[in-house]
Amino acid sequence: MSFSIVIPARYASKRLPGKALKDINGKPMIQRVYEAALGSQATEVIVATDSEKIKEVCDQFGAECLMTKQEHRSGTDRVNEIAKILNWPKKKIIVNLQGDNALMPTENIDQVAQLLIDQPEYSIATLATAFLSKDEEQDRNAVKVFFNTKTKEAIAFKRNLELIEDDSINYLRHIGIYAYKRSSLQLFSNHGPSLDEDKQKLEQLRAYTLGLKIIVAESRTPPGPDVDTQEDLQLVNSIYKNK
Repeated sequence: MSFSIVIPARYASKRLPGKALKDINGKPMIQRVYEAALGSQATEVIVATDSEKIKEVCDQFGAECLMTKQEHRSGTDRVNEIAKILNWPKKKIIVNLQGDNALMPTENIDQVAQLLIDQPEYSIATLATAFLSKDEEQDRNAVKVFFNTKTKEAIAFKRNLELIEDDSINYLRHIGIYAYKRSSLQLFSNHGPSLDEDKQKLEQLRAYTLGLKIIVAESRTPPGPDVDTQEDLQLVNSIYKNK
């Protein structure tokens, strides 16, 4: 297995400003994410940021951290800039590990990369997991990925639960971790948002406009919650303290 991990981390998060540097049981969140990435089989792990504050903290705990432009629309664009800076080859596998995934299991990182390595006919790989409750299943913030049960190709991503009357189609809760081929990442990032993407506020829908095929698998280990709010931060802290 040969792949690299890029962790996009910006400082000006709207719902929780400076969240990459928020304390999680004695360490800043970006360090927690970085350490999870180091446990994987990746050949290199790079933090991509637009913040000198984040870079200074990364330097302190020994992470490789590169500065990127401030005006990026998304973490995907920040990952693409790193690929350009380092002139990675078109076939290189790159995992986009979001900077608020402090509880992403290491085995899931390897799993999403291996999906793309084993099935190179796909352009993007991602993961999904079972819903924790009926309430979560109905929650618009819990994105649903619909996929072919035989091929595992993702056929749709939706916020609302809209059942598809087809026995060959199943759905799970989408997890925001991706593996890209460099060539697919470049095409994806260089293209503007699609109409469906703007409507649903789901960046991954752009792939369908570009004809990029996405493969999905159920994660080997259910991930912990992302950190988007102060309440999420308190929950993740409590999980770490009880480990």
